[in-house]
Amino acid sequence: MKKQILLFSIICAATLTSFAQFTFVAVSDLHISDTIAENSDVNAQYFRCAMKEFEALQPKPAFVVVSGDISNVGNIGPDGMYTTLTQYLFPPVQTNPGIGTYFIDSALTIPVYFTPGNHEYWTGFLGNGEPISNDTLTYYVKNISPNTDYVIATSLAVVVVLRSGSDGPYGIPPNPQNIEGTGLSDTQINWLRNVLISNSSKRKIIVFHHPAVNVAGTNSDGTPYTGEILDTADNSILNNRTRFLNICDSNHVDLVLNGHEHQNVVAKRNGQVVDENWPDSTRYVQTAAAFNRSYRIISVDPLFVTVGLPMRSCGAIFGVKETTHSSLLSVFPNPATDNITIECNQKATLEILNIQGQILKTINSESLKTIFDMTDLSAGVYIVKAKTEYDIVIGKFVKQ
Repeated sequence: MKKQILLFSIICAATLTSFAQFTFVAVSDLHISDTIAENSDVNAQYFRCAMKEFEALQPKPAFVVVSGDISNVGNIGPDGMYTTLTQYLFPPVQTNPGIGTYFIDSALTIPVYFTPGNHEYWTGFLGNGEPISNDTLTYYVKNISPNTDYVIATSLAVVVVLRSGSDGPYGIPPNPQNIEGTGLSDTQINWLRNVLISNSSKRKIIVFHHPAVNVAGTNSDGTPYTGEILDTADNSILNNRTRFLNICDSNHVDLVLNGHEHQNVVAKRNGQVVDENWPDSTRYVQTAAAFNRSYRIISVDPLFVTVGLPMRSCGAIFGVKETTHSSLLSVFPNPATDNITIECNQKATLEILNIQGQILKTINSESLKTIFDMTDLSAGVYIVKAKTEYDIVIGKFVKQ
């Protein structure tokens, strides 16, 4: 039954745009809920705030892509919790919306693209907390987007958005923490290969929910990820994973963007953790959960696809310091106009970066407190990276 459903006909719904060099925002695991639940964004409060932050980014993002788990329980009646989110998107709530027909701004200039995650298939929970899951989607199709794979195509790049399936079989005994998606059908794999071959001269980015390569990284707040990961295929996809990885190698795919594990990490195929902008082959990028306010900015130019450092949205509104480890680094005031103070708990080399990850200034600080004059910076979001003898700590600030 699952295999037949995965062979659902695929429509290449290409969105043709005129922009060349561009940025976009990658988020995953919104877990929007209309009831109080663990690991969820109740009433979309975090994502509502994030949309405002994304709209204010400079340069302006071309779009936002959400790699699954939009709803906390997607197949629960009467709406799968999706209207809790869509009431804040533009245009207002739609029935059976098309791909890319929602926007995060009222001017309708920044579309948001979706693909389903395993939570989209959930209908509820058993007494032991194990989720009950279907193989088909009802409310996702009605309220969010068609259940199909598609391409966001520009003159410079193709972003291929795939469905990675519902929950595969649980372990014995059942272990909800270690479960794969059903994966990619042969039809999906063949379609993907044809898309990549026909766009061989462009930058290539693939987006789906489950991690194609899994390895421990960091939580949204920068602390080490401690979830159980059995191997690089754990919590990934059951069907056609190796074929998918081979296609990425042979077609020189730049990035594969995933979520599901609620952590930040970048790895290569063999599971070795690498820098965000390691240049030698496909980077498999996980972004921590949006319900924990995480996101990344991806920048595309003719020569390279730059992966931004993990960011956190809306800290000032929700009273959270915008650092990956607030006991080590703080930046204030934030936002600011002329100067910021950077405090680190030990001597550090400080780097100021833009959201594309380019280093704008390096400061070899001999003090635990550094005043940075940012009058030469244009308005926007910036990153401060503190490199100590033992740590690399990331923070964020906004120049007004």
